[in-house]
Amino acid sequence: MIGKNDDREGFILRLLVVFLYLGLLFLMTCTASVTHLIHNLEIKFIMTEDPDFLSFFEYRFNYTERYYLVQKTGHFVSFFLLAAMLMVFFTSLRCVMTVSLTAALFTEFAQLFFSRTGCLVDVIYDLMGAGAFLILHFIWSVLDSNFSGRIFKTINRYVR
Repeated sequence: MIGKNDDREGFILRLLVVFLYLGLLFLMTCTASVTHLIHNLEIKFIMTEDPDFLSFFEYRFNYTERYYLVQKTGHFVSFFLLAAMLMVFFTSLRCVMTVSLTAALFTEFAQLFFSRTGCLVDVIYDLMGAGAFLILHFIWSVLDSNFSGRIFKTINRYVR
């Protein structure tokens, strides 16, 4: 039994949340239609025996489609949330970016095997989401430490 002061239970729960979220990302990545998954709760995998690996470096998405903004926002937000979860788990910027980059490359590359369009541009959107979280986290940390420092100095001045 894990005691109240032992953080192994919290560690395991945080790790479980990260892995469940990565599983959800993989599911949304590899299902034949994210739209059918969201609207009909339909999960369908269509495997490709001979994926076109060079298509990973091409970008053939139509910028004028209405769905484009929704899809790319999904990439950004998904990896913003992943970075937030990873930051709680790792507390190291390097680890968060390494895991985010690995997950972004893996999910986009995996799409090539599941009749989806995996491309390098989407990896960039993913990393922009993770990077945005890290920038906000850094700014918050700096502001929080400066604010806390000023409060401590003010209190210390009145206590003396």
